[in-house]
Amino acid sequence: MVNAVKTPGKVKLIFTLLIGFGLVWLTFSLGQWQTGRAQEKQTLFDAQARALAAEPVSPASGQLDLDNLSYRKIDLKGRFEAKALIYIDNRQVNGRPAVQVVQGFRPDGASFLIPVDRGLLLRNPAEPRLAPDMPTNAPMAGELFDLQGTILPRFAQSAELRGMALGEAESIVMAQSNGFDVWSNFSVSEFEKLTGEPVSNFVVTQQPVAQTAGQQQLASMVGGFYHLAVPLQEQVAKHKGYAFQWFTMSAVLVLLTLFFVYREFFRREFYKENKK
Repeated sequence: MVNAVKTPGKVKLIFTLLIGFGLVWLTFSLGQWQTGRAQEKQTLFDAQARALAAEPVSPASGQLDLDNLSYRKIDLKGRFEAKALIYIDNRQVNGRPAVQVVQGFRPDGASFLIPVDRGLLLRNPAEPRLAPDMPTNAPMAGELFDLQGTILPRFAQSAELRGMALGEAESIVMAQSNGFDVWSNFSVSEFEKLTGEPVSNFVVTQQPVAQTAGQQQLASMVGGFYHLAVPLQEQVAKHKGYAFQWFTMSAVLVLLTLFFVYREFFRREFYKENKK
């Protein structure tokens, strides 16, 4: 009879422990996963920093290994193509509406174009929907030019230009204003249709790349364009923060489980024994 009375309590105790430590295992596993993601992002960030410090490259091909050449400096002689000029809409410079200028660059002797992020141009507040003119002091199309910039990976600023869903033609709004093509985002296939030329699998930015993740810089004027720092895609602190939250939750769940088990089972059994 005594064992029959205590059996339901033991079952409840085991069930409680299974639920409690099951939740502990789940939250601890999520914390470990976030820690692993932080380590991956740190490795990626370190690789980006090393690439930025490496010597410039002068690729002869329009198809690069972006896993190894992302964030490398580029130095190429060639010419900007007049027909390969578009504006990317809905950009800002210090809170003011702007467009991002993307123009195709043909390296000397090459049969492909490289989409180059030349910088930003402010819209006229008096005529906010009128596309701004190209600066007169910028290197003009057809002139021999020494292109110096940074190769962008698909997951950096080029995600805004090349994107995944954003890179599909049906998701892009195209318009013309003041004689310029204004797109909501960049599409490789549409850019190839516009230019009638093969396009490289990488994007080059002439804007500076921040040497530190999250580094903010004021806009500077370079060759008639506004330049803003392109941030490194670090995000290590975010994953470490998530990991800390999950590990903290694991510790709290351990304490709560032990407290509940003590209160509901051991203390109750202690009182029963004392009453006898």
